Order: sequence, then structure tokens, then C-alpha cells
Amino acid sequence: MNGSTVSGSNVNGSSVGTAIAGTSIVGTLIRKDLYFMRGAMLAAIGTGVFALALMPISRMLSYVAAVILICVLIVLNIFLVMQGVAQERKEKTMLFILSLPVSAMDYTVAKVMASGIAFGVPWLVLTAATAITIVVSPIPDGVLPYWMTLLCYLLAYFCALLGIALLKDSTGWHAAAITLGNVSVNFLIPILLTRPSVSQHADGPVAVWSGDLVAILVVELLIGFAVLGYGVYAHARRPDFV
Repeated sequence: MNGSTVSGSNVNGSSVGTAIAGTSIVGTLIRKDLYFMRGAMLAAIGTGVFALALMPISRMLSYVAAVILICVLIVLNIFLVMQGVAQERKEKTMLFILSLPVSAMDYTVAKVMASGIAFGVPWLVLTAATAITIVVSPIPDGVLPYWMTLLCYLLAYFCALLGIALLKDSTGWHAAAITLGNVSVNFLIPILLTRPSVSQHADGPVAVWSGDLVAILVVELLIGFAVLGYGVYAHARRPDFV
């Protein structure tokens, strides 16, 4: 009986030790990715803040600032996903990582969390800075719902691209996803600006959240999160990583 107890204790201790080791490695993998992504994060925040500083000066500079801000987040998105996920598999870095005591799910979660932090922090900072700039500057508060809907699309675009990078190894799939994401934003902007719910309130002093804008925002986020969720699930369950 004592032997059985000791044996059981050893098994439980081994399981706990493996879980702790796995958790430690996941944290190390996240920190490793964030270390290499820190330059892109800081560059995106710095450029985005510079663009927002131009926005209240004039209509022309406001347009320039909008283009810069959108391009900054799109470039950051593509860089993080292609460099952090697609390129790592291409260079066989995963072969070394998966030789460590870490499961496929642990690796996938670490990769998604690192990429999510690397994009999410600049996105959150610049989204908050955009809202603050609009509220405290002479820019009409009526454009705030339009901007929030557009910035949420960029977040959904990141989630979808990351999900596709996890699902597919083909550069053709990646190129198609990037092309679709980049082109679709050029259609989304005029669609939003020409909607009566936006055009009628854009120059007003109050932000008006209409039902159609809320619906667009919710749908774009649901699509992005759904693609990412399925990408995480499928990537962690794939039979091979080489």
C-alpha cells in the first residue's frame, strides 16, 4: 500500500512537473517572440501617433493622417503574421521548438498570444489615441463611430490573416488573404462614408451609433475571431508540423 502511495505520488509529481515545465516554456516562447517584435511595435505606435498629431491641423492633413494610420496597422499586421508564423515554419524553426517538452497546443497558444500582444497593444494604443484626438480636437465627434468601425475592421483583418497563416502553409493562400484584406478596406471606407448613418452625423458634435454601424462592426469582428479560432484549433490538431 505504501509502495502504491509512493508510486502514485511520483506519477502525480511528474505530471505537475511536466505541466509547470510546459507553462514555463510557453512563457519563454511568448517573451522570445515579443523580443523580436518589439521594434515593429514601437515603430507602429510612433508612426501612428505622429499621424494622429497631423489630423486636427487641416482637412488635407487629416486625410494624409488617416492613410498613414491605416497603412501602419496593415503593414504591422502583415509583418507580424508573415515573419512570426509563416516564416518560422518555412525556416524549420518549429523542428527545434517542438523538440522541447511542449505540446502542439502549447506552441500554438504561445504563437497566437505573442502575435496578439504584438498587434493588440499598438492597435489599442492607436485606437484610444484616435478617439481622444477626435474628442479633444476641433474634429467633429460625429466621425468617431466611422473610425471605430474602420479600426475594428483592421483588428478583424489581423485575426483572419493569423488564422489563415496557421491553417495554410502555401504562400499563395497568404498572398490571397493579404490581397483580399488590403483591397477590401478600399471598398469598406466609401461604403461607410456614403451610408446615411455616417454622412448625416459626420459633421455633428455628437457620436451617433446607428444600428447598421454596430451590425457591421460586430460582423467583421465575428468573422475575424471565427477564422482565428478555427485556425488555432486546426493547427494544434494537425498530424505533422514539418
